[in-house]
Amino acid sequence: MSRTRVPDSLSDADFSCDSGGDATRHLPSASSPMRQSPTTRSIALLFLVWLGSGELGCLSAFPTADSAPAGPTDSWAGRQSECRPRFPSQDGWYGGDAAYSVPLPLGGGRVSLWLFGDSFVERPERPGQRTYPFVHNTIGLSRCDAKGNWTLDTFWRRDRSGTPRAFFVPDAEADWVRSAKQEADPLAYYWPFGGFIVHDTLFVGLLRVVHSLPRGLFNLPFRLAGMDLARIENFRDDPMDWRIQLSTFSDNRQAFPGSAFALTASHLHAFAFFDRGDGHAPRMLSRIDLEALEDWRPDLSDALEYLAIDRRWRAGFEPDDALIVMRDDASEMSVHFDSESQTWIATYSPLERANSTPAATPVLVRSAPDLAGPWSEPEEIFTIPETNPGPLGDVDENLFCYAAKAHPQFSSQTELVITYVCNLFANQPEETFEILERLRTNTNLYRPRSVPITITVPTTVHSDRKSNSTSD
Repeated sequence: MSRTRVPDSLSDADFSCDSGGDATRHLPSASSPMRQSPTTRSIALLFLVWLGSGELGCLSAFPTADSAPAGPTDSWAGRQSECRPRFPSQDGWYGGDAAYSVPLPLGGGRVSLWLFGDSFVERPERPGQRTYPFVHNTIGLSRCDAKGNWTLDTFWRRDRSGTPRAFFVPDAEADWVRSAKQEADPLAYYWPFGGFIVHDTLFVGLLRVVHSLPRGLFNLPFRLAGMDLARIENFRDDPMDWRIQLSTFSDNRQAFPGSAFALTASHLHAFAFFDRGDGHAPRMLSRIDLEALEDWRPDLSDALEYLAIDRRWRAGFEPDDALIVMRDDASEMSVHFDSESQTWIATYSPLERANSTPAATPVLVRSAPDLAGPWSEPEEIFTIPETNPGPLGDVDENLFCYAAKAHPQFSSQTELVITYVCNLFANQPEETFEILERLRTNTNLYRPRSVPITITVPTTVHSDRKSNSTSD
């Protein structure tokens, strides 16, 4: 096993934060019908994956999710606001997507875990440059000191021959992995989908991915096979020494609980995105009692509950009976609690480019007084400049940007720090190799970019729902 440089202390500083363009927007405050935008995170890896070597019982009368979060997450908001996240090529890491962040109780609250999907990392045969194939996930630890100095150290694994491998690796004996091995292409791997701290333990959501025949709207050569949770009790140690325990979170192959996680007083809530092969990814809501996470168990799926169409919590995870809490399409997003307005804020980007007409990609937010909703209509707070012709001229017809998320630990009362990723898409199969080479050589692409957005958060959220915010 090997990794990139590990600093001698949590205060290592390699470079300082810089300022960037911003925008001023008002976050939505009223609940209203939701618009639809065609998107799917899976399209981001259309050609990238090709390279990868009991009865239901009513539990409560109304949807229940605490109005305010519990645990350390609410106290971390703004703790690292002196820093602007940056993701340079260094120590053998040359870019990745997703970029979920998890504030950690380390270094006085100034350390964050970053979770990246498919990543460019250094290979022995091509030192100092991007090369293929990707590793399917990497992680990073960032540090931000009071002077605004930012450092990022990235980690992945290597096999005995020195070949890079993903940081999170499935159990070779897991049923879903064994099933994949019986198919023509046995590759099975994880994409990380957010994380959280509870019971002084780090948890990371891991989306199961396996190769398949091309399917869905974009003929993608993979399918999703469920969601696992990684449990790391010794997260204060060097990441290469982490003891990772894997649990099944859901075996369902219609919806995947991990778009975003949110903690309340007694439950972990997991927004789940749909993937039925039609290119749409609306979201439902599920949850699990925090007591179920106290000790490791191999299968947590029997402890899940979902918010049903009748707005009642029911045992299990049944997408066909689930209430759609957000009807537009996004597989990745962030959800955090804003203590100033006492509202939950969801941040995400739909994928507006679908094989044809270029369109500027917005970053959208919704707000709600309760995780179960009702959620406001999505409102654009930022237009990703790389997708906007404007002063930059024509937009690359193969460019698309996605994976927008907010990171409240780097934000302030007036600025919301977001990240997004820009990538290239092959419109035609014959373009694939050209696109791959462009992506490899253009190091401005396929790495997270951060932007501070000046915002005004509403002080009230108007609800069309009557007396339905009961407690956990």
